[in-house]
Amino acid sequence: GVPLFFILSGFVITLTINRCKSPFVFLYRRFIRLYPTYWICLLITLIVIFVSDFKMFKLPTADILSNFTMFGELFGFTYVDGSYWSLLPELLFYLLMAFLMLFKKINNVLLYNVPILVICLIHYFWQIPFLWRLLNYVPLFMIGISFYYIYLGKKENHYHSLIILNLALSIFLYPKVRGDIYPITLYAISFTVFVALFYLFVYGKLKFLGNSKSLVFLGTVSYPLYLIHENIGFIIINYFDTYFEMRNFSIGVAIIISIVLAYIVTFYLEPPLKNIIKKLKINSNKYKVLALKK
Repeated sequence: GVPLFFILSGFVITLTINRCKSPFVFLYRRFIRLYPTYWICLLITLIVIFVSDFKMFKLPTADILSNFTMFGELFGFTYVDGSYWSLLPELLFYLLMAFLMLFKKINNVLLYNVPILVICLIHYFWQIPFLWRLLNYVPLFMIGISFYYIYLGKKENHYHSLIILNLALSIFLYPKVRGDIYPITLYAISFTVFVALFYLFVYGKLKFLGNSKSLVFLGTVSYPLYLIHENIGFIIINYFDTYFEMRNFSIGVAIIISIVLAYIVTFYLEPPLKNIIKKLKINSNKYKVLALKK
């Protein structure tokens, strides 16, 4: 599912960039979108771990504090929840896009995607230190970017060629860097299905899905749902397994509780925190203006 998310992210982020006046506005909006919800879900996960007393999930204080930055893995710290691993590639991708915005090259996909493909190919054979956290997954983001321009009605064939090249590289690169034991044919099939779905989407063949209120709801709460589902879900399943010898029942309860928590975060906890952060920004801007006037 995460590779599909990376493709989707490449599409959506390009859409967002075209609505931002500067790379700084873009990064600020990404911060507002990611961090408040993440902090809330991180705290909920820490509380559940503490209450459940699952020793396997307990971490040193330094590791816990590093998680609030999302960049802890860069410095060797451990994630509070395993699902957080995908956030760092996402953040590094945002920084790459902001860099391209700074030089006004964001719409020239061919100009930057070809060098990225070459670098990723080199990385496949000789791992590039530090940058591997982005290079492992950036071809998937690039697929989403090309799909965005096809969605806009761009007729250039190079977008389709870039999708095929990025897809081929991802099929080989993703399983190698993830260290997965699954056969490469599984990645080839699943990644190709993801790309096929996107083709159906950009050419307007999936509009009927927008009429499903349940799918729209799950899409709305998907980010906090992703952040809380792993460790909390594991704890809930194991808790109910001690009382009921029905694994499917335990999994069902975990899914329901995770969705309810994601709903509460999305509609009741996240908005107030975002408003506080936005007000802090407005107030800081006022102080800057007053300082300049003086």
